[in-house]
Amino acid sequence: MATRAIAPHLDDIDRTLLHLLQDDADQSHADLAVSVGLSAAGVHKRLKHLRQNGYVRKVTAVLDRSKLGLDLMCFLKATFRSNLQPENLADLQRCIRELPEILECYTVTGTSDAIIKIAVTDHVALREFLRRLSTQQQAIERIETCIVLEEFKEGNELPLGLTADQT
Repeated sequence: MATRAIAPHLDDIDRTLLHLLQDDADQSHADLAVSVGLSAAGVHKRLKHLRQNGYVRKVTAVLDRSKLGLDLMCFLKATFRSNLQPENLADLQRCIRELPEILECYTVTGTSDAIIKIAVTDHVALREFLRRLSTQQQAIERIETCIVLEEFKEGNELPLGLTADQT
């Protein structure tokens, strides 16, 4: 079975720029230019095009949770009262916006309807968060809490299909 190319309408330079930005978005255009063999102005033009066309949604800083005291990360497996009814999704979306501990949330297939990733300071904060979650929405019937014991990989870097000699 053949695999599809990742973003076939992008050339190798664009994919390399995206890869370099994922690794360190704080790099100057001059540094990026050296890495891809273009001028700083050429890199600026390409990055502007990539942003305007939605390949780069935003540039943000990745903070260290432990230095900020957010030592407890959990995944919540949520089951909805009435499966994926539109009113459940709207209620859940509203609640997610109101609870800053929620880092990510996805509706999923399987035995759960949604997976929610949260970061809190400790088990007391987790208990308080779960109480607030249960009182601020009506969509979720049941939550199973999975506490992260150890992280092996964290990030949001997308695989861009580059070979080692392209990076």
